Amino acid sequence: MSLISTLGKVAMGIAVAKGLGKMMGGSKGGSGGGIGDLLGGLVGGKSAGTKGGLGGILDSLGGSKGRNQEGNQGGFGDLFGNAMQGKEINASSEQEQQAEIMLRAMINAAKSDGNISEDEQRKITEHLGDVSREEAEFVRKEINAPLDTKGFIQSIPRGMEQQVYLMSLMAIDLDSNEEAHYLDQLAKGLNISKDVCNQIHAKVGAPAIYA
Repeated sequence: MSLISTLGKVAMGIAVAKGLGKMMGGSKGGSGGGIGDLLGGLVGGKSAGTKGGLGGILDSLGGSKGRNQEGNQGGFGDLFGNAMQGKEINASSEQEQQAEIMLRAMINAAKSDGNISEDEQRKITEHLGDVSREEAEFVRKEINAPLDTKGFIQSIPRGMEQQVYLMSLMAIDLDSNEEAHYLDQLAKGLNISKDVCNQIHAKVGAPAIYA
């Protein structure tokens, strides 16, 4: 099992737990169909005219492509999309480290409105399926750990800033001041401009965070 596969399962679990399809699926943006449609498009590889769905957007935002164990060049987003389709993937150690950072990004963001309720935790863990004991424990540990925004920002490798912001946005339904404040802290800590943040929001049909 790969952390990239685990990331995909947690992404879907958080989407269900947070009700992203309902909260943001009807919003206007670059993808046309909102985050709910974008997540749904992961399996088919396309979403509302966005080539490659979320995986394609991840690759477009930068970060290292890495090289899989078969020596074939492939972006992180490509592997993520394949994992979402249930395909076997051979990720490099660098790509596994990227997946760990993005898992933490989604879980931290999901906690930004105060906590992840027991019901939300159940919905997230239900989607883990056949991940290894170590990976399941990693997810549970991250869910229960106190939110440390500053420490998380300092742990993010250079080049992954916009990808991390995107994955954090995917775990937030933007219905509270706490969530908006968390995204603002993240953007400032990662030196992402207001314009770039709004562009990322537009890519997935999320409301702009900055006027």
